Amino acid sequence: MTPVEIIKLEKDIVVIGGGSAGAAAAIGAARRRHSVVLVEETNCLGGTATAGNVAQWYASMDGMGDIFNRIVESMKHFGGTIEHPYNPYNPEYLKIVWQLLAEEAGVDILFHTTLQDVVVENSVVKSVRLVSCSRTIDVSGKFFIDASGEGDLGFLAGAEFMQGDPLKKRILHMSLVFFLSDTGKLQTPYLPSGFEPINSDQELPGLHVHAKWFDGRIYCNMTKVIDHDPTDPFVLSRAEMEARRQMIRIVHYLQRKYHPTYTICSSGARIGIREGRRIVGDYILKKEDILNERVFDSDDGICVATSQIDLHSLTQPGHGGWRKKVLPYAIPFRCIIAKGFRNLLMAGKCISVDQVVHSSCRMIPTCCGMGQAAGTAVALGLESGVGDIRAVSIEKLRNQLRHDGMELDPKKHLPYCGEESDIPDEEKGLK
Repeated sequence: MTPVEIIKLEKDIVVIGGGSAGAAAAIGAARRRHSVVLVEETNCLGGTATAGNVAQWYASMDGMGDIFNRIVESMKHFGGTIEHPYNPYNPEYLKIVWQLLAEEAGVDILFHTTLQDVVVENSVVKSVRLVSCSRTIDVSGKFFIDASGEGDLGFLAGAEFMQGDPLKKRILHMSLVFFLSDTGKLQTPYLPSGFEPINSDQELPGLHVHAKWFDGRIYCNMTKVIDHDPTDPFVLSRAEMEARRQMIRIVHYLQRKYHPTYTICSSGARIGIREGRRIVGDYILKKEDILNERVFDSDDGICVATSQIDLHSLTQPGHGGWRKKVLPYAIPFRCIIAKGFRNLLMAGKCISVDQVVHSSCRMIPTCCGMGQAAGTAVALGLESGVGDIRAVSIEKLRNQLRHDGMELDPKKHLPYCGEESDIPDEEKGLK
């Protein structure tokens, strides 16, 4: 039998993960005439915001860069978003909006493609091995950006990482988001044998969010799968199954109490993962930095986070958790550079922050801003001929980001807070 030939590619920049951070990173670099490959496991760009069916930009939306601005404006043209405090949108339109913007910039997109291995020499990532359609693809590059969400690139490269709370390593839960549509007829609630019915709001496994969306559907962010590690393949599969079982129980309850004529019309193509690995960078942004009464700023700030601390209970099902308004704060460039590597950056959920900061900066607009900053940084690195990303001029990078619509002064941003609640008593020691 003739062995299948390995496909070999050479690119300036390799971006792993096509979510909001990865797509923005790829666009930010490719539009400056650099060759970029964007690797995505699913069939669309946008990550949790599209394949995950999450349908709200849970952060302030101004000053996050011209890429995010283009996304929002394009969504308005489709009628896929409206002005509202919770910033709702239609994920199906967002899929094509991200794709068109990436195509316009000249990004080479590989859907249905998984990262398998990483080659590192003398603190430099040289290449990655990918798998798609039973084919192996080796891609060499000059700079690499980990926007995988779970820090897969950094992990395979041997980077140090953090996960979970500092004491017991408990991680934020996963959720499967779904929509209900109105059939106009009374539905007959059905629960398969062996499923325990939910009989009150207090028995709901997760958030109590079943909100009427601008398109008439009901948006349900209500499942909660705790104590499951999204970086373990067997555990992740069990989490998907548990979330779907919860969804059926929740729909059975909602049809009986709140929405008798509604039925499931869609659910996330994959479970929403709030927290995976956080790759250790040159600096770890900590809760002490952002919980002071003064604004946290930094001379190397490349993006501003605005959302509240949104730390759901790590130990208990239901709605509880720690939610607290914070002053907008800078994310330093040092937090998106992998410690001990010359050409490896992170963007999105896997940047170098502690769990409390992560619960705030993981929101979609912020991830998009981080991605644009990372893509712009590596583009400038190529244009100035540096081998170590740290040699890029911070002043030049920040000026370019400002030129491209990024407001880098935290004081000029508005804080975003949907609600506030205290730390559960059983978890105060974890923080």
